[in-house]
Amino acid sequence: MFGLVLVKVEVNGRPAVLIVDTGANQTIISSELGDMRPRTLESAVSPSKGSGWSGTGVFATATLRVGPISWRNHRVVVMDTHHLSKSFGQTIDGLLGMDFFKEFEVVVVNLKNHKLILEP
Repeated sequence: MFGLVLVKVEVNGRPAVLIVDTGANQTIISSELGDMRPRTLESAVSPSKGSGWSGTGVFATATLRVGPISWRNHRVVVMDTHHLSKSFGQTIDGLLGMDFFKEFEVVVVNLKNHKLILEP
């Protein structure tokens, strides 16, 4: 059985910890990192496929830096991640989803050596 894979990233220039979630279609970041609180139902989305984690959020753009790779101005979902952090017993700032991983030719999750290898 696979364990939880966490990756340290920067979101909009700030440090963050995201769960590698290849079952999530969309990358999700916390409302703090997205500098907003989900407010309007008109722009709210409820991801229903993917990781099984659900909630309501809004679309925004963000720049993520994973190691030397920058993913600039991409559409992400901004959500309240407090319940996610509470369930894992540590701060979780969101999920790194398939929309990110589809940008690469090769993606390797090396659990033994705790590495995420991304090749363009």
